[in-house]
Amino acid sequence: MADTYDDTNRGAAFTPFPTQQLILQGKVNVDGVEKKVLLVRDETKGGKQIIEMYEKLGVFFENDKKGNESAPDYSGPMGDGSSKRIAGWKKMKDNKPYMSFQISDKQGSATTTSAPVDNTLSDDTIPF
Repeated sequence: MADTYDDTNRGAAFTPFPTQQLILQGKVNVDGVEKKVLLVRDETKGGKQIIEMYEKLGVFFENDKKGNESAPDYSGPMGDGSSKRIAGWKKMKDNKPYMSFQISDKQGSATTTSAPVDNTLSDDTIPF
């Protein structure tokens, strides 16, 4: 039996497809719970125009790696009220940027507090 890769609490993000375009941001209330959302215009493989809705999961703050190159480039709290945090590492593959993520429990009191969150969208440039 072949070993399978366990991607629990892991992920990655890549450069958007040429067909994807951020068009709107806002909030939606689901059963009394307010959630931040983004709307992205895209198209199916068959060429049909669609709009996809994405929910905010957390926020990243740039880290001072203090000489530790294995430390995450970004980290921050998950936005679901849990005691989880998300960390991200900038990477390159085939001269294309991407970011890998890892979700973990918050560690110690230093990670249980965070800077104020700026919920506004600034510009649509990649921060690295």
